[in-house]
Amino acid sequence: MRAAAGAVAGLLLAGPAGAGSREVQVGFEEFHYRTGETALNRDNVLGLDDHEDLLRATLGYKESLGSLRLVFRGFVEKRLGSDADTTWTAREAYGQYAFGDGFSVRIGKQRVSWGSGFAWNPTSRLEPPKNPLNPSLEQQGALAVRTDWIPSAWAGVILVGAESEVVATDQPLAAPSRTRRTAAVRARFLVRDTDLAVVFSGGRGQRTLVGLDVGRTFGSVSAHAEATAYRGAELPPARDDERFARLAAGLLWTRDQTSVSVEYFWNGEGYTQDALDAYLGDLDAAYARSIDPAVPPALQAAERQRYLALAAVPYSGGLGLRQHYLQAAWSRGTSSGAWTAALRGVLALSDGGTALTPGLTWSPTGHLTANLDAILLFGPDDSEYGMSPLRSALQTRVKVVW
Repeated sequence: MRAAAGAVAGLLLAGPAGAGSREVQVGFEEFHYRTGETALNRDNVLGLDDHEDLLRATLGYKESLGSLRLVFRGFVEKRLGSDADTTWTAREAYGQYAFGDGFSVRIGKQRVSWGSGFAWNPTSRLEPPKNPLNPSLEQQGALAVRTDWIPSAWAGVILVGAESEVVATDQPLAAPSRTRRTAAVRARFLVRDTDLAVVFSGGRGQRTLVGLDVGRTFGSVSAHAEATAYRGAELPPARDDERFARLAAGLLWTRDQTSVSVEYFWNGEGYTQDALDAYLGDLDAAYARSIDPAVPPALQAAERQRYLALAAVPYSGGLGLRQHYLQAAWSRGTSSGAWTAALRGVLALSDGGTALTPGLTWSPTGHLTANLDAILLFGPDDSEYGMSPLRSALQTRVKVVW
């Protein structure tokens, strides 16, 4: 996938410099993590230093040439203090052509970006998952072909065929990944000032689902509900004969430079305490066999991979291990717009784990933006956030646009 995305990126960057609008963006990102040994990192099997750093140089390019739009966003990354090679990743690299006002086609690595949920989008299973510790980070896209048909302001249909990697992103975790190929259709309607969307998706490597997305604004308050139903679990064990549902519902209040939001997420296939105990038991058994000298080396290696795959589950789905979550967020900007302070918190109602993300944004001009986010995790050792091998983080992002 990266080779294909790189080829598209090369094509975009070599594109004509004719009449039209153009935007170039450069910057850097530095993600600093404090790590620890937990149930998901027994005896530091992940090979993490006490302090891990991901350093990136970023590049973005956008240009519109009549009906043609070209986009590239990517980065080169080095994991400091490790022998890992420098890697190149395209977040997006696509071309889009509009055939008149109501029909367009987009080809390449791209963000699909549908769903009304703030932190959780149950109806969108096309892209790599968001970073569960900070879902506000820029998400990678999927290699896809997308067509948008919008015949009127009150109706539209989107068709997508995509391939994406289900793997933890923006974290120093060398976890196994899997590829999923998906076809999806989303039909959207505006009915009495209410946005309604119906989603159907399925394919290789994931469950077939039907989803509903509803949103409406009441003055300064916006409300949304995004739900999906499907057969068979995405979290292990597979449970192929059972039906599950997920729901994200929330409110957003805005006034001048201040906004406050709250969102509840119900994960119907999330673990009860008994199921969590079984999951942790599987982790312990896999790790014990991976270091047991009585087990043949080939089986030890297989059990180690099984342990790593199980340890990656909370970070590769982007939806959470447990059943009930509550998110609240607050942000306030200065009258000049140069500074914005924010605080986001997620409470796992099932186990008491809490993730706090205070942040600060500085944007003195329309060309420069700097973000600083901290991540603080709290909760019992056996809670979802208590088990994370990444104990806290400081994430810095700077970009210059012209």
